[in-house]
Amino acid sequence: MPLIPRVGRQKPRTRALLFGIAAFLWLGVLLHLFPVVWMVSASLKPTPEIFEAPFRLIPKEPTTASYELLFKTVQSTALNSSFDVFRYPLWVYLKNSLWIATLTTFLQLPITALAAYAVSKLHSRRAAKILFFFFIGTLMIPGQVAVVPRFLLLSHFPWPTRAVPELLGYALPSLSFVGTYWGIVLPAAFSAFNFLLFKGFFDTLPTELIEAARIDGASEGRTLTQIMLPLARPVIAVTGYFTFTGAWNDFLGPWIMLMSEQGRWPLSVALYKLQAALTSWQPTSGSADPNAAALIASGVGYNALMALAVIESIPMFIAFLLFREQLMKGIQISGLKG
Repeated sequence: MPLIPRVGRQKPRTRALLFGIAAFLWLGVLLHLFPVVWMVSASLKPTPEIFEAPFRLIPKEPTTASYELLFKTVQSTALNSSFDVFRYPLWVYLKNSLWIATLTTFLQLPITALAAYAVSKLHSRRAAKILFFFFIGTLMIPGQVAVVPRFLLLSHFPWPTRAVPELLGYALPSLSFVGTYWGIVLPAAFSAFNFLLFKGFFDTLPTELIEAARIDGASEGRTLTQIMLPLARPVIAVTGYFTFTGAWNDFLGPWIMLMSEQGRWPLSVALYKLQAALTSWQPTSGSADPNAAALIASGVGYNALMALAVIESIPMFIAFLLFREQLMKGIQISGLKG
């Protein structure tokens, strides 16, 4: 149902108001799209053309050399041995990002959905209230505050200390997740924000559905998987998209856990390393870093940085196109029932 009926749109004042609202919204769309268009344009320019004045949005001499260079494996053999940018082919970093994002999504969604379902439908009101505040309380702790305790815990799990405790002169059993994907995935196994979305949706479903399933002899697991979760597909789409994109773009966790394992770096860390290498090079005054100069001489400049950013954004764009219908439904449900 439209906000303003068609009959009311014929009034000049109403038409002017609608035109003003549409113009304002289109201005917002253009402002949001301009950085994306500039990123694609810069990726198709040679590096010197990016810094030319006056600014040109359309490349004067478009080229795909930056994309070809990235896919040809930019290694550090011609550079200083301490300057390790793109030691592995680009597909290795893409595979790592995809693996981390997929593993995080498939681990976080079931755990978060189970917790939300239990708090919403299984526990008593008193227990559900305590658990709800316990889970939501994690939102009050900034992620940066937990970086050091999390690293200590994951470096010799399950002991959150600087060293493994000893008993009778022998070190207690411990397990290190540093340098592995699990050091990134396990801390993201639960999301309080997605918990809120799931619980808000489960609260709107009638309890009679669960009671009818129990009368028919269905277990709690079967009730959840065959009745509740199919009804929650729009919410699953929203939480799954948020989880996948968050894990795909995550930088701090992989950088801390995989700092010495470049073969396991996701694309976000490789993008940061390339950006850090290029920021030491100034096109007007030359380069103060000979390693950066060698990198520029090899053809890897800001055009390659923008090309890498374009490649990193493609999977998120594809995921949005594939699940846009369910995403829109889930956003509407979250907004109306939140």
